[in-house]
Amino acid sequence: MTVGVASQVGAHLDGLKAQGRAALIGYLPVGYPSVPGSITAVRTMIDAGVDVVELGMPYSDPVMDGPIIQRAADAALRGGTRVRDTIAAVEQISGRGAPVLVMTYWNLVLRYGVEAYARDLASAGGAGLITPDL
Repeated sequence: MTVGVASQVGAHLDGLKAQGRAALIGYLPVGYPSVPGSITAVRTMIDAGVDVVELGMPYSDPVMDGPIIQRAADAALRGGTRVRDTIAAVEQISGRGAPVLVMTYWNLVLRYGVEAYARDLASAGGAGLITPDL
């Protein structure tokens, strides 16, 4: 499945470049300290000027993340955060002036179903997916 939203981030970054400035990219894990709390925090980041948002999808074996993000992911999972919460968070955050990317491990996308994940992420307004373990 090909999703035609990749240009959303590129166009946004090109616009910033045309203004002569670099992009400020913010990252937060979904579900830390809670799902509603993380959504509020990301909205605040956007209101404060973040240009692109990366939402981290908590994973039980985040070997490529540093210790602080690992602890946040563990807390989010203990709090019950799941993949669908990340999709719902994207839906509640997208359209606020900053493209929203999801950063996750490929295994979670495989378990969800690649085409289903791409479809649901795009439907929620997501601008793309970062999978550092591929």
